[in-house]
Amino acid sequence: MLPAVILCGGLSTRIYPLASDKPKSMITILGRPFIDHQLMLLQQNGVKNVLLCIGKFGDQIYNYVRNGNKWGLSVEYSDDGDTLLGTGGALQNAYSFLPNEFIIINGDSYLDIDYNPVIDTFAREGKPLLMTVVPVFKTHLNGNIRIQNKKIIKYDTTCSDLPYIDYGLTVMKKRLLDYFPTKPPFDLAVAYQEPILSGQVACYMSPKTFHEIGSFEGLEKTKNYLRRKYYGTQ
Repeated sequence: MLPAVILCGGLSTRIYPLASDKPKSMITILGRPFIDHQLMLLQQNGVKNVLLCIGKFGDQIYNYVRNGNKWGLSVEYSDDGDTLLGTGGALQNAYSFLPNEFIIINGDSYLDIDYNPVIDTFAREGKPLLMTVVPVFKTHLNGNIRIQNKKIIKYDTTCSDLPYIDYGLTVMKKRLLDYFPTKPPFDLAVAYQEPILSGQVACYMSPKTFHEIGSFEGLEKTKNYLRRKYYGTQ
């Protein structure tokens, strides 16, 4: 299984003040920080190596996760520092840590699917970037993606009426970062535009919806999902 990068350095403005003194990754769900659930899921999917891109309050994540041995993982860190770099800038900042191919996951997402078919599709399609998508009707959010012939042809986070939404599990070749903007802050949504326009972004249709803690509604839904998963109860 490819190494995974978790982007957990962003601000938590949508769930303020719940995360006013901590990163979203350290919000407690069922007695454990959210990142604990993420790392368990990665380990269950066969991931061995994880890079955490941390930022504000990142020391809390480091002090909890350390080297990842608790989850049977090897964990490294790339620190954004005090400057907000955006998701794209954080990934660019981590360039020296990255292998030739890797998985990208947001720090507020719980993506409970089998990762193997995603990786297999990435290898088969031969594109430098693959994004997982899910039909917007399966979520409580607005759409931001249009697909055609198994490729992403539009990714616009300012739209609300597109039929699909970014599931949050992305697979990338490191060489694509050479074409990213060089001056942060910038988000991955911006950096992906040129590959999309040139037909270089494949897609995988997730059989399940995602779970996220970036909003209060999403946080409650995620708590309920994990409670059912672990205990079979609401």
